[in-house]
Amino acid sequence: MTKPSDIQARLRLFRYGLVVIVAVTFLISLLAPYAALRFVNTGGVAVPPITDFLGTAILYTIIVSVVAILAYYAYRYVLKNTTNKDHMQEQ
Repeated sequence: MTKPSDIQARLRLFRYGLVVIVAVTFLISLLAPYAALRFVNTGGVAVPPITDFLGTAILYTIIVSVVAILAYYAYRYVLKNTTNKDHMQEQ
């Protein structure tokens, strides 16, 4: 049987993992285009400022955040329902 403290620990760990995924998404979507365009400076073209990619990074972060929230609530629903079924079968 899964204890309520185990459920809370699993949900906390999953939540922290999702926060890390959202933060990494923001950093990668902000820095990757900037790093990829660093070579244009050798051709005499000015490198666009990093703030040009901020809108896209925020958009990707919002999309990943919404998916993460849906995944968290789906995992919470499944975890609590399977625990309730296990608890009812034991009694």
